[in-house]
Amino acid sequence: MSLQYNLETQFLKKVEDPNNITNKREILTDDQIKSILEKHPKIPKDYIAYLQEIGSGNFRECKFKVHPFLFDLEDIGLEDHYELKSNVYFFGDNYCGDFSGFDFDNNDGNVVEFWHESGELYYTNQSFHTYIREQMQIDENENN
Repeated sequence: MSLQYNLETQFLKKVEDPNNITNKREILTDDQIKSILEKHPKIPKDYIAYLQEIGSGNFRECKFKVHPFLFDLEDIGLEDHYELKSNVYFFGDNYCGDFSGFDFDNNDGNVVEFWHESGELYYTNQSFHTYIREQMQIDENENN
């Protein structure tokens, strides 16, 4: 099996403090992956590969968090505060109140961001892989 996130894994080893508990991530089990795929069969494969190779949790001392499941605003009790179409599910957050996810109505696999200040969705036109590299702050030369 070729690893899709080998460069990102090596990058995180270079830039993260291995002793900082906030950088701990958990590789999902086959059963956890199967559960995600059953609930969301159209989930982008690069998100699943990320969970299998890098794992859920924070990176770069809580710069961003990738969750081990998808959630919507109702799951976190915000449905009364924001109006959002129903087929948007989030995989992560930036610790500033904004969430990142997928709009399954579009079914293009690209990441959307939910900006809490405006209550709007922003379509990034980026795959999960490209988006997560940006969140890690990896430049085109594999540096930060």
